[in-house]
Amino acid sequence: MKKKILLLCSVCIFLLACVPLSNAAEVATIHGAVYEWDSFDPLENVIVEVDSTPPQSMLARYGLYSFDLAPGNYTILASYYRGNDLVSYTEEEVTITDDGDYVMDLILVPVYYETSFNESEFAELDEIASFSEEEEGSSLSTGMILVILFIVVVVSAGAYYFVKQRNSISSPDDDDHMQDDDTEMMMAGGKWDDLPEDLRQVVGIIERNDGRITQKDLRTKVKHSEAKVSLMISDLESRGIVRKFKKGRGNVIILEDSTDADEPNQNI
Repeated sequence: MKKKILLLCSVCIFLLACVPLSNAAEVATIHGAVYEWDSFDPLENVIVEVDSTPPQSMLARYGLYSFDLAPGNYTILASYYRGNDLVSYTEEEVTITDDGDYVMDLILVPVYYETSFNESEFAELDEIASFSEEEEGSSLSTGMILVILFIVVVVSAGAYYFVKQRNSISSPDDDDHMQDDDTEMMMAGGKWDDLPEDLRQVVGIIERNDGRITQKDLRTKVKHSEAKVSLMISDLESRGIVRKFKKGRGNVIILEDSTDADEPNQNI
C-alpha cells in the first residue's frame, strides 16, 4: 500500500513539473533595433511597449529591445521623447505563430504636429474623413474628367502650335509669344514634375480625393508598406506640399494647394 501511494505521488510530481516546461516551450522571443528614419542610426533611450497580457514595456537604452511573447497577435509601439515632448513614433503589428526567435527592427518617424483636440474638433475631422470615404466614387469620376479635359487641352494646344508653325508667316516676335503661352500651359499642368515618381503618385491620389484623405485609405491605394507610406508623407510635409493632422490613432492628410486645406487650421 505504501509503495502504491509513493508511486502515485511520484507521478503527480512529474506531471506538475512538466506543466511549466510545456508552457515555456510555447514562448517566443522577439527583438530588434530602433533606428532614426532619416539617417538609419540606432536611436537610444526609446520607450518600447507591447500589448501583451500583462502589457510589457522597456527602455531601449542602447537602441535594442527584446520581449518574450506567447503565440498571438500583438502591436509594438516605440516612442522617443526629448524632455516632455514626443519627437518620433512608430507602431508595428506582429503575429507570433510558434516558439522561436523573431527579429523586427523599428524605424521611428518624426512627429511634426502635436495637437490636443476637443470634442468639436474631433467631430469635424470625423466629418471630413467620412465625407472622403462616402464621396470616393464621385471624386474619382471627377478626377478622370479633369484628366481627360487636361489631355484634350494639351493636344489641342499642340496641334494649334504645329499648324501655326507650318502655315503662318508670322514674325519671330509672334512665334516667341506663342511659344511662351504654350510653355506656361504645359508648366501649369506639370507642377509636380520635379517630385520622384512615388511621391507624384501619392499627391495624385490626394488630388483625386478632393485634396484630403485618411492615411489608412492612402495606404490601401499604394503598393507600399505602412512605414514607407509614413516616410513619403513626412517627405511631402517637409516640402510643404501636404499637411498631416493627428486624429486619434490615425492621421488625416490634406493637400496644401487644396481649397479645403485652410478649413482645419481655423479650428486648431
